[in-house]
Amino acid sequence: MRTLRIAIATLLLASSASAQRATRPASTDPWEVTELTNRPSLTLELPALTTVRAAAAARAAAFEVRPVLVVRCQDRVLDVFVAAGSVLESDDNVKTPVRMQWGSEAPGEGRWSRSTDSTSAFAPDPRAVLRQLASNPDLRLEIRPSGKSAQLIRFNARGLERHMAQVDAACPPGGNADGRAADHVYAEATVDERAAIVSAPPLEYPPALRHAGLQGRVTVQAVIDTLGRAEPASLKVIARPNTAFDESARAYVLHAVFRPARVKGRAVRVLITVPVDYKIE
Repeated sequence: MRTLRIAIATLLLASSASAQRATRPASTDPWEVTELTNRPSLTLELPALTTVRAAAAARAAAFEVRPVLVVRCQDRVLDVFVAAGSVLESDDNVKTPVRMQWGSEAPGEGRWSRSTDSTSAFAPDPRAVLRQLASNPDLRLEIRPSGKSAQLIRFNARGLERHMAQVDAACPPGGNADGRAADHVYAEATVDERAAIVSAPPLEYPPALRHAGLQGRVTVQAVIDTLGRAEPASLKVIARPNTAFDESARAYVLHAVFRPARVKGRAVRVLITVPVDYKIE
């Protein structure tokens, strides 16, 4: 199935004029939208801001390629992948290591599935990637081409929110078996491995509260996605000593990086509570 999907992706990226229609909705929109007219399909393509040095054949000079971030909905199945243009490193012939960083936040580690030709890396949870891109379009991806050192790719995904309704119409959330598994939110007590903070930004103590000597614990409820990030719409303060702590506590959880929760080794979305303590030293 993956081989068939990659073959179709190759056709899409080749822009066959007889079978598809590509549009760029506005001059300021970096996304190219492609619809396959002879088969229901939607593809969004975003060229990287940077190039990477591709591995070349023996005795041939290396060359620069510009990777492409692809959002594809086909047969109601959603994929988000990076077409790197070079064979990617793998330790098991299936997955390749990927480091992701949103803006200036701490990077997170992950392993993405490789395409059959090993030149593309597929996100394990495409909807989680889209949610993050919509809220923070500045994405840095670190990939490792085969036999070479890690290389950094930068994307600016501004304008993605304009196309999300189109993506959801073509691939409704929960519209297929994989989608239902990805969309399900587990209770914290039911997972095999609980989510835990790996890194977090400095906690900003509201100056007025510090000056007044107010301290205590704020409890924030959040859904942590499979990439280890809090989903913005899920953040809710459920306990606090003073409501003036809310904004600071929400920002702390939103920008923290978590180790994702797991069920039978698979990263899952989970609803957790995060204690945020404010203490005056």
